[in-house]
Amino acid sequence: MAANLETHQLIPFGLQLRLESANVDAATASEIRALFERDGLLLVRGLELSHQEQIAFCRLIGPVHESPYENFLVSNVAKDGHLGARELLWHNDVPYLPSPYLGASLHALHVDPGAVGTRFASGFRAYERLPQKLRDRVAGLKALQVRERVWDRPNRLTDLEAGDICTVHPVVRTQREGGRPYLFVNQDMTATIIGLSESESQALLEELYSYFYVEDDVYEHKWAAGDLIIWDNLAVQHARGCAGEGTRTLQRVTITELGYAQQYPTDTGIYTSLHNESLVEAEA
Repeated sequence: MAANLETHQLIPFGLQLRLESANVDAATASEIRALFERDGLLLVRGLELSHQEQIAFCRLIGPVHESPYENFLVSNVAKDGHLGARELLWHNDVPYLPSPYLGASLHALHVDPGAVGTRFASGFRAYERLPQKLRDRVAGLKALQVRERVWDRPNRLTDLEAGDICTVHPVVRTQREGGRPYLFVNQDMTATIIGLSESESQALLEELYSYFYVEDDVYEHKWAAGDLIIWDNLAVQHARGCAGEGTRTLQRVTITELGYAQQYPTDTGIYTSLHNESLVEAEA
């Protein structure tokens, strides 16, 4: 371990790193990547990063595109902020893309005491909890992930509009670096498990969620200014309650091999302006 890197175990999963600065040497950067691969969730407190500085730090983990669709403000008060105050159900970001985002990061700029936190659940730990009989049942199954069209309940095929994208992914995926299996179904955008009837699919999804969203195995982060969290978007899901109480402005950076506009150039969704800017940059 790099001599200047201290860690603290978060409960129930994840690691808090003690860093004086986001500018780290090669040895520390290598250790940060290794720690990220272990649980898929890292927290650093007390930083003050510009968007470009946050992007540079996230590049220690993986590729970051210079795109306004992938890098923006999440805020319930800022005019240029996105996601507003609405509740977010459990989800991976954009699981309906052929190549979903690898990771994501939020950095707290302005957060009032009592502002809603962000909750995280581990697909690694969910898979480890499955009884062997259930592991055998889901092995080789695939699920259809659909574009988000409704916000207050799970999305279904009947919610899709003409031209909407949806993608098939395995129910159980494998970590690229460590080879660990993890569940890849989510409350918000997994519409159905392919090959099962609607009732069978829904029953199986609910059974899997009962192992995924276990209350005492969820890490809930209460934000304070200067906090930086980076998580594995494939193996770790996140959610939040309504963000209506208190100022909450977070700076978002996305780790991904392919940008959203590259994969979904015809999108006409809620982030149209950001998507269009990103599409122009991708074509440049």
